[in-house]
Amino acid sequence: MNSKKKPSIFIGLIVFMAVLLLLILVAAPMQLAWGMWGLALTELMILACAVVPALILKWDLREIFKVSRPSARQIFGVLVLWLGAYIAVLAIVMITTYLFPKGMGYASNEMLKFIRSVSFPLALFIMAVMPAVCEEALHRGLILHTFGGKNKWVTIMGMGLIFGIFHLDPYRFLGAGVLGTVLTLIMIETRNLALPVLFHFINNSVSSLSALTSEPGLEPVRVSLSAVGISLVMASAVPFLLVAGSRLLRGRAENRSNPVSKRTKFIAAAATVMLAAAGIGIISAYFAQEPLFETSFSGGVNRDTPPHNLEFAVPEDGSYLIDLSIQGDGVITTMIIVNSRGEEVFNASGMTLTLNGSIELEAGDYLITLTHDTDSADYMNVSVDILIKMLSAD
Repeated sequence: MNSKKKPSIFIGLIVFMAVLLLLILVAAPMQLAWGMWGLALTELMILACAVVPALILKWDLREIFKVSRPSARQIFGVLVLWLGAYIAVLAIVMITTYLFPKGMGYASNEMLKFIRSVSFPLALFIMAVMPAVCEEALHRGLILHTFGGKNKWVTIMGMGLIFGIFHLDPYRFLGAGVLGTVLTLIMIETRNLALPVLFHFINNSVSSLSALTSEPGLEPVRVSLSAVGISLVMASAVPFLLVAGSRLLRGRAENRSNPVSKRTKFIAAAATVMLAAAGIGIISAYFAQEPLFETSFSGGVNRDTPPHNLEFAVPEDGSYLIDLSIQGDGVITTMIIVNSRGEEVFNASGMTLTLNGSIELEAGDYLITLTHDTDSADYMNVSVDILIKMLSAD
């Protein structure tokens, strides 16, 4: 008697729920205790959750984990799709960071510490190679197999939702969900697990490599509203990258017999226009925003010139842009900002200085003091431009 059980979405969801419980009850303690090695064991556990149920249910492993040699055209299609997904996720990260700077800062710092706890080649293997194989075997292998016969776009969106939940991080949910939808699209179009594995590997490798140029910090991660707008303008290219990449996954003959529909073109064009308009609108709103403090000073100073004292008030806690330009002829100008408690929160000096960065300020009153250091009794030319503007509020 054949006891083989037919695939159903119910089985896939049961496996997924079991994986979530294992991640919370087993994987989290392992990673806390053993760090990167705990993550490696977690990935092996995920792989087991893909293979063992298939063996128990007597499913054909070659059918679930289909792997074949991809064409150069398909590989290029995966690269185009990855670029589109990367830009989309970048925009999501920028928006999330703007809205939740403390949460994103904490998550980023923990990830950086995790990656840097071992040598980079080992970190790359555990962070990029193992997830690409193990997680894709579970998601685009076993779980997607149980969606057989369901509507294509219902499957793609459902698998994206599952992949977002799988990461158990509210700050990464949307980004992971986008990646999950694209990975599922690749698998549905090609029926070749090697291509989602390649996509996953590229994405995680780029994330791991970015850790080499980042340093953990105590302050929240801040982005300006203009940076959010720029990321949305960049994301306006995403719809066409996704359409182009998905077409590259198919053969030329199939594309000729099944060209891009007018509906798809319209949706892609509409999404492009909306993203670009939203980005331009946000950028315009940022630059139209009234500065918190702005002044320009230009004139002659000598050794008897007294300090300039300037006051301003901060309405709410947050991160503020400070744009400072000092131009002097043989004079060192120092700018100091102190709060109402007399604590110094900013200090910069130079004969010629251009500075553009962020500063954390609490709500309250502040005093700017400009001093000019010169031994000359003759007047020397100095110009100072100061702009302070809100980046994001806490």
